[in-house]
Amino acid sequence: MFSDFTPLKYLIKVIEIVIMYLALFFSGTGNAHAQSGNTVEKIDRYLQAKIAANNIPGMAVAVVHGDSVIFSKGYGITGNGEPIDANTPLPIASLSKAFTGVAVMQLVEEGKVVLDSPVVKYAPSFQIDDPRGSSITVRQLLHQTSGLSDTGFPDMTFKPQAASLDEVMAYLRKASLVSSPGDKFHYHNPNYEILAKLVEEVSGEKFSAYLKRHIFDPLEMGNTRDFSSTRLFSPEGIGKGYAFFVGEPVAAEEPEWFVDGAAGIASSSNDMANWLRAQLNKGRFKSKELLSAEGHATTHSVQEGDGTSYAMGWNVNRDSSLYHGGILWTYSSEQMIYTNEQYGIVVLFSSGIKPLVDYYSFADGIHEIVEGREPDVASMPHWFYQGCGVLVFIIAFGFAVRRIFRVKEWY
Repeated sequence: MFSDFTPLKYLIKVIEIVIMYLALFFSGTGNAHAQSGNTVEKIDRYLQAKIAANNIPGMAVAVVHGDSVIFSKGYGITGNGEPIDANTPLPIASLSKAFTGVAVMQLVEEGKVVLDSPVVKYAPSFQIDDPRGSSITVRQLLHQTSGLSDTGFPDMTFKPQAASLDEVMAYLRKASLVSSPGDKFHYHNPNYEILAKLVEEVSGEKFSAYLKRHIFDPLEMGNTRDFSSTRLFSPEGIGKGYAFFVGEPVAAEEPEWFVDGAAGIASSSNDMANWLRAQLNKGRFKSKELLSAEGHATTHSVQEGDGTSYAMGWNVNRDSSLYHGGILWTYSSEQMIYTNEQYGIVVLFSSGIKPLVDYYSFADGIHEIVEGREPDVASMPHWFYQGCGVLVFIIAFGFAVRRIFRVKEWY
């Protein structure tokens, strides 16, 4: 929309460059180091410093080593003003996808689902506006290579949003593929919503009920629930999180959008610690087995031949570590499994998108501590965010002046 106003485009580019250089400058300043002491004390001091430096309103953290929980604690408050502890449920966003992957693999191990069979065999209501849709397999949905994408099916733009998995299936009739099934990776939430519908059809249970009976209960995740549709953020669900305005957290409602199967779970750090223990122990928790060792390994493995690093709800790194993040407007999450060192780390935030704050660095700093290194606590000063806010206001004001008064030389 700025194509007829070149000076404004130049101004925006200059601002972008200034922000980039300031970000690089400040990322190396204002650092604090975790102090000496045992590992738990170091983690706690590091997180308190990191929270303060980045103006994070609240979060919960769990760290496990093998089958042992070495740290689980909450900090700050929720968007409803309630204190966060190790049992406070917070939305885990896209970390939910790995749970959906386990649910599907359980049905595979029961002989009820074949990974390379078309999904329509198990969920006949799945139909799209593309004849290639009938060949999409269960495995391709799990590895996000179905050919569905945000450009071919912009689900988050639909109004009203779907309120159930059945409504998702109805909306998908408008979807078209952007690539042939199995050809390319496209991260797309509806892939996992379709899988949730498959779980319902094959098991005969509601998806949330299936997760509770077959995953949450065996893992003793008593504070964990799966929410269908937008009820995750409603008063009877989790409620408000935090958005940011010029760097300051503001309690806000999450915009309405469908989340079940792809991002619908809320959990606590204590519960997620049990989940990580099962991930590090080949699908076993205490005397219970979520999956066989082989089935568990399959959920952590990439699809051969597609050239991507996405497993079943996990990104697989070159060092065999596993990662997945989740981001909402008012909540976010990070999860890491260091398979070689047998460490698992999860961080759940009561805040969402915040420019120039790397949520991943919280988990990465904890990993440095357990490895015996000293993490840095980098932050951007509050006046930087306020300055960026002023620049944005100047741009918006100038553009408005030009549009209203047709003043071409305001700059």
